[in-house]
This record gives sequence, structure tokens and C-alpha cells, in this order.
Amino acid sequence: MPGGSLEATRRSFKKDFLLALAADFKKHGAAAIEKVRKQQPAAYMKICTLLVPREMKLEHSGGVKAMTDEQLERTMDILRDAIARREAGSNAKVIGGWRAGASPPASIA
Repeated sequence: MPGGSLEATRRSFKKDFLLALAADFKKHGAAAIEKVRKQQPAAYMKICTLLVPREMKLEHSGGVKAMTDEQLERTMDILRDAIARREAGSNAKVIGGWRAGASPPASIA
């Protein structure tokens, strides 16, 4: 065997292959990606989905119990503000497609 043992040959092949692939990608990668995106959109999307983890592990440490009083107050302020904005938006009167008191975009005004 060229590398001595089967495992050494495998490692050598893998190293050589990855180096060659990296060099080729550096030279032609962007053009190849563009070509696949245009000519084979399904393959392009499959590649994209393969790059996204199937499962994401989320960890939290302590949750609300671990928050300081200041963090709790700030979180409550943010939530109160979000609720108030949502309620104001749902209760707003709409006149001619625009919420009362809101200005239309400059292109319309």
C-alpha cells in the first residue's frame, strides 16, 4: 500500500483530496455555485438545506430565576411597550389605507 497501512492511505487520500478541493473551490467556487443556482435550482436549494442543521440544541441556564432585578425590569418594560404598540395598532382608525395620525410615504404625499 502506498501509505503503509490502509488507515494511513485513507488519511493521505483524504488530505490530498480536501486540499485539491479547497484549491479548486477557491478558483471556481463562486462561478460553480452561480451556475448551479441558475441551471439546477432544486439542487441548489438541496445544498442550502444540507448546510442548515436539522436540529438545533438550545440551552438555557437558570431562566427567569437567574435574572437580576434590573434584567427583569428591562424585560418587563420591553414587553409592556410591545403590547402597547400592538394594541395601539389594532385600535387605530384607518383612513384611505393609512392609520390615522400616520403620514403616507413621500412618494404618495
